[in-house]
Amino acid sequence: MGMNFIAILSKEHEEIPFAELRAILEGEDIKFNFKRIGNVIILESESIGKLFKRASMIKEGGRILQKVNDPSDISLDLGEKTFSVRYRNFTDKREDPREVESIVGSRIRGRVNLRKPEIELLLINIGTYYLVINEREDPSFYSRINEKRPFKTNLALQPKMARLLVNLARVKEGDRILDPFCGGGSILIEASMMGMNAEGIDISKKMYHGARLNLMHFGLNAKVYLGDVSTALSLGKFNAIVTDPPYGRGSSTNKEKVEQLYKRSFNIFRKIMDKGHLAIILPSETYIDIARENFTLKEKYYMKVHRSLVRYITVLV
Repeated sequence: MGMNFIAILSKEHEEIPFAELRAILEGEDIKFNFKRIGNVIILESESIGKLFKRASMIKEGGRILQKVNDPSDISLDLGEKTFSVRYRNFTDKREDPREVESIVGSRIRGRVNLRKPEIELLLINIGTYYLVINEREDPSFYSRINEKRPFKTNLALQPKMARLLVNLARVKEGDRILDPFCGGGSILIEASMMGMNAEGIDISKKMYHGARLNLMHFGLNAKVYLGDVSTALSLGKFNAIVTDPPYGRGSSTNKEKVEQLYKRSFNIFRKIMDKGHLAIILPSETYIDIARENFTLKEKYYMKVHRSLVRYITVLV
């Protein structure tokens, strides 16, 4: 099929990290085969697109350069380029990481630079040793957490969760996505940073202005509209809808009963999205049943979202 890659998944959740990986590749129309060994995924594909740039729950990974039975079998010529080697052991075998890294380093022609190498190599042991060029890009989530934004709100989705939700919607660069309850703009920020054409709606003037302020702060130009969810009906069709709607406690429903708001919203979502995915955080199974009146459930995951709150991360088509 093509080249081989390795992705080391986060251990934050049993299912979600791989679900995100799969969703990103499917969203970018990339065909792939895979083998899973614990939290290590071996991928075979012609390309992995922007997987390592986009993912929120991949710790490290990249293209496989060599596969060997022993670290001393490594042989690589990097010319004058600087490099570093880090060892990742996913077996029960006890090995001194520094000793293994030293052995591998001695088998590579190039210049060692542990602080700012041009090439960052990983030696991954899953019973067989894989030498991988690390292509994982730092998503810099910390610089975009709620506390670092000019407009702050207690119920803001943190960047990592917002990005995860966008990725689960199986969208690609240039796709048009809508967050009809955009709040302070968390989803709009992450979607825009990944190259999607993001648009948001909020009924609160405070949130409307706050989202625009946050987007401006990060140099992003997603569109934000002041209005009710029905405003979406005048905006045309979208490739996906990604949202964290109000739950009724500490979040605005404009005095509308939460269940009624959700029913009305799902009806609207169906009208503005013929194809594509709805990625949404729901407060309980009850609301998943409401969604299924208009959509087909594709996947759901139970996960802590805000401190004491537990929610269903849900994908529907």
